Amino acid sequence: MVIRTSEMRAFLPSCWRCRACSKYYDACAIYVEFGGIAPFSFPSISFLAEGILHGFIKLSKDLAPLPFSCTLCGFCGTQCITLPLHYIWNSPAELVEGIRSMFIEEAAVPEKISEVLNNLAVTGNPFKFPQSAKTKWEDGCTVPVEEFTAGKNEYLLFVGDAAFIEETKSIVRSVAALLKKAEVNYGTLKEKEIDSGNTARELGEYGLFEELVRKNIETFKERGVRKVITISPHDYHVFTTYYPKFGFSFEEVWHHTQFLSKLVAEGKIKPSKKASKTITYHDSCILGRYYNIFDPPRDIIKAVAGDGFVELKQNRLFALCCGGGGGRMWYDVPEEPIKKRISDIRVSQAREAGAGIITTACPYCKSMLLASDNLGEIIIKDIAELLAESSL
Repeated sequence: MVIRTSEMRAFLPSCWRCRACSKYYDACAIYVEFGGIAPFSFPSISFLAEGILHGFIKLSKDLAPLPFSCTLCGFCGTQCITLPLHYIWNSPAELVEGIRSMFIEEAAVPEKISEVLNNLAVTGNPFKFPQSAKTKWEDGCTVPVEEFTAGKNEYLLFVGDAAFIEETKSIVRSVAALLKKAEVNYGTLKEKEIDSGNTARELGEYGLFEELVRKNIETFKERGVRKVITISPHDYHVFTTYYPKFGFSFEEVWHHTQFLSKLVAEGKIKPSKKASKTITYHDSCILGRYYNIFDPPRDIIKAVAGDGFVELKQNRLFALCCGGGGGRMWYDVPEEPIKKRISDIRVSQAREAGAGIITTACPYCKSMLLASDNLGEIIIKDIAELLAESSL
């Protein structure tokens, strides 16, 4: 849960000297984003941390853009040959979180990161919205949404940040409508839902992360929540991997694409209208590289698109990040020239593949791709939206 300095001291030398992750850079988000400009690479971030720990580099706010530039896409973990020696981590990306924590402790973080963490602490969400805004997505719902009640509802739909972002509210509405059509007994926590804690953890604020987790666990226990469906892969990640370390395990944790794929396979949702444009899929870093969830999203797309599905040049394990993970949803790195937005590259790859629709499985991915400068005629949709249009 917490990456301690003693653990980093033991791991860092083998990390930056090994550099196995630097042998294939095409899917390292920050390497691609900054065009290979030093020091934007995982080994460089590791070397910086070792220098700070051994006292020959002074920790300062000027150095903060380096560890906070990483999107935590997890590609380094697919190439890492020393990770098995350091089994306390699930991915080298956790090491970056530990490095960030050193900057947090010294209050030496970029202003935008500090703002996001303060919003989480004060309002329970990174956007500074009042919690009453958590239910605004329901305004466009065609079916009523129940508040989760113990003994009445089987599944909790954890809506997460998608409920706050204007262009992603439609994802939540689509999931809600599909669950209702399939007669899934679910409810939400309404305005009582707070952040899962994953954003605080990714940014290295372990104290706030633990506070949010414990508050959520208390709520889940009080409500009798045992099964959860998430909209965001990031919430899926924290519920699956980190909540059990605090003594709370769900009976079932589903990302919405997994659950909807199951409903389609069971015949409870039947796609009938084929999409008019060729569809491609942008892999979520968390679902793909962290959990090997590659097929459920594609199974839904193929059920809707038939033969009209094409893969991006970089897909599955080697997929390129959207650029919004690890806090980069809120933070750009203004201190260095950016060669190209990563989302622009993904849109270009979709165009090269002949796709007219890019589907996503993460609210951040949808938001980042929609902000691409070269979007043109290409449409961005979450898989749940695609399925809803085909079957409702």
